[in-house]
Amino acid sequence: MKYYVGIDAGGTKTAFICLNENDNVAKECSKPSCHVLQVDDETAISILKSGVDEVLEMASSDDEVYICAGLAGYGKNIQLRQRIENIAANAFAPYNYIIKNDAEIALAGALNGEDGILVIAGTGSIALATKDNQSYRSGGWGYMLGDEGSAYWMAKQLLAAFTMQCDGRMPKTLLYNYIFDKCEFSDDYDIIPYVADKLQNKRDSIAKLAIYAYELAMKNDPVALKIYDEAARLLAQMINALAIYYPEKVKASYAGGVWAAKDLLMPMVKKYLNENIEFVEPYMNPVMGASLLAKMNFKK
Repeated sequence: MKYYVGIDAGGTKTAFICLNENDNVAKECSKPSCHVLQVDDETAISILKSGVDEVLEMASSDDEVYICAGLAGYGKNIQLRQRIENIAANAFAPYNYIIKNDAEIALAGALNGEDGILVIAGTGSIALATKDNQSYRSGGWGYMLGDEGSAYWMAKQLLAAFTMQCDGRMPKTLLYNYIFDKCEFSDDYDIIPYVADKLQNKRDSIAKLAIYAYELAMKNDPVALKIYDEAARLLAQMINALAIYYPEKVKASYAGGVWAAKDLLMPMVKKYLNENIEFVEPYMNPVMGASLLAKMNFKK
């Protein structure tokens, strides 16, 4: 029996799925994030190894196993690439495996292995494109330099708006009382220790507050709606930057937790897209995309 293991290792969690040679799901599981900027190498190896062992518990020594791991951080930086490759070598031995970044597996899943563009908006953000076996990217510079339109970016805009409403730089809207109550402040300036101490200035913890932007937008708060509209413009900007590689019509899709609000966000994004871009629903999720790439690559 052949087994194809897909791994989606992002900034929040690590998802594993195992398909057999008949494309049936044998097993799947989820583990904590093994992002190399969040955990040490030993922890990353342990997470990846335990997940693989769990989804392959039915496999025997006679079976063939092929792994495709989409690992966040596996990009242009040589030092990070080497570190991730070392982690993978220790985690996946003795199996056959390939390493992709998390954007590549999401693209493969969203467009079923076809050429096109994917914009990811989760904790961070990036857009990736494939065209005739060439890969291109836009965004993805990290939360200090970019990650526009991501959950972290939205949460930061939300908290900044709260401070401006506190001191009169912006008229108070529903946002002010909503954040004050949700975060259980007793004073406006409680926001400072809240971010520094309770959230520990952590990107993931701050990003989770983006849900408040959605809840406020659903209540028609003008500031929250403006945050979503600006996020949509910035995400569309990433897609448009990659559309230059396609003289003809091209499909684009999406992935990431921010798209849980797709009913709100998709119409906003579409209004900023170039005319040659067809924005479509994803065909499958990123972890399934990883298993698809495992099958495609090892069949060659």
